[in-house]
Amino acid sequence: MKPTLLTMGVMTGNSLDAVDTVITTLSPDGGIHDVQHYAGAFPHDLANDIRSFREALKAADGDIERAEKTLPFSLSDIHTRYIKVVGEACLATIVSARTARTIDRDATPDLVGFHGQTCAHLPPSIARKNNLAPYTVQLGDGQALANILDIPVAYDFRSDDIMNGGEGAPFAPMHHLHLARHTKAQGAFPIAFINGGNTGNISIITNQIGKKDPSVFGWDTGPFNHFPDLLARREAGISHDINGEIGLPGTVNESLLRLLFERSAITSDGANFITQTPPRSSDPQWYREMPELMGTAPVDGAVLPFADRMRTAEYFSAYIAMHSLSFIPSDCEFPSYFGLCGGGWKNPVVTNHFRSLMRQSPGQLILKEHERLYAGILARLGKRKPTVESTSAFGFDPNSMEARIFADAAARLVWNEPFSQPSVTGVSKPTICGRIRFPSNNDPKNFLVGRALADTGTLVDIQSTKGFRDARFSRAISGWR
Repeated sequence: MKPTLLTMGVMTGNSLDAVDTVITTLSPDGGIHDVQHYAGAFPHDLANDIRSFREALKAADGDIERAEKTLPFSLSDIHTRYIKVVGEACLATIVSARTARTIDRDATPDLVGFHGQTCAHLPPSIARKNNLAPYTVQLGDGQALANILDIPVAYDFRSDDIMNGGEGAPFAPMHHLHLARHTKAQGAFPIAFINGGNTGNISIITNQIGKKDPSVFGWDTGPFNHFPDLLARREAGISHDINGEIGLPGTVNESLLRLLFERSAITSDGANFITQTPPRSSDPQWYREMPELMGTAPVDGAVLPFADRMRTAEYFSAYIAMHSLSFIPSDCEFPSYFGLCGGGWKNPVVTNHFRSLMRQSPGQLILKEHERLYAGILARLGKRKPTVESTSAFGFDPNSMEARIFADAAARLVWNEPFSQPSVTGVSKPTICGRIRFPSNNDPKNFLVGRALADTGTLVDIQSTKGFRDARFSRAISGWR
């Protein structure tokens, strides 16, 4: 029998600005109930070192050993610091939940779902064009975290998808499929969930011709917070444009918008990621620091003011999110409900632009070459007025969304259920994702999760270390084949 699980999800995104955690009760009948959310600070020095490692990996074509030789610090030190930061955030979440009495005074989560820190990603959609093997590099040893927390840890979810021909991301659509059961009961269906992180991603849960059950589709939209955050760090010395205050007085510049669309997200094979047909997943290593955006080269004969560059970057985030709706299959009902989650949507400039684009409000700039495409998107809406709201309007805390994805992924691993689908990542078959590590000083059967896995005969397989060449990283690192 599949147990109900008190599960903690933990996520550190590409923005490297926080450790997001959530404790959630997940039941096999579809119940999802958030217990406690927490956001821990991410040290600036560690964030900068991880960014340096990313750059080194990019130059070394994903080869970890080659990349490490070029660094002025050791990867073991980065890993130790990273796991310590994540562990401290998880423990603080438990303390917060006990203090708030959202869990019992002596209660502990049954399981932790840990995504790890993405440092490099070469999905099949890009790799095969260059006769390369795909890979994904996630930093974070589940065993080390399990030992700190004295809780079983599920992790390395992307590797199974990559190894079965998938993009390795996004995973959000499968979680959003589970949430859509609840929104449908409220009458909010079909629905699209749009996450605004460093990279944006979208999930479409809808009715498809000839299918009895809801169909799920999803893909990365491309850079979302990446460029506004980059501008904020470089020119204002802050992590992001707080409440859109920098961009609000600015003006969207058409020429810069076109440059961003055409040149800012170029894959390693030279293609424009934004126009690439799904399945697709993105990586910040493809996002280019264009001089026109950074204020070191003119646009239309003059360097644009900071506010105009920020406003255009923020409009671009909303613009390509809407553009990606053109990839919704024609045999599917087009959604009229849009649930927004992720830090990027806290910026009212971005949110208002997206809402205005969806509602055909006057004054929204559409590049001439996209007018027909945008008209087609709006035509599929018909006379329905789209509902564009935070996921909180549908009963789910947007601040908990990314972390909850991996709480859900961890629970599905215990329940032996797939967490990736061909319609999302292009994986060859529905795939069960991840591995579980138990605290070294404890028998797995002393934990609810261990007993459940033993009862189904999957405990040994789920603990397998086969395929791991470096315990600090995911299995599907460069050279995994």
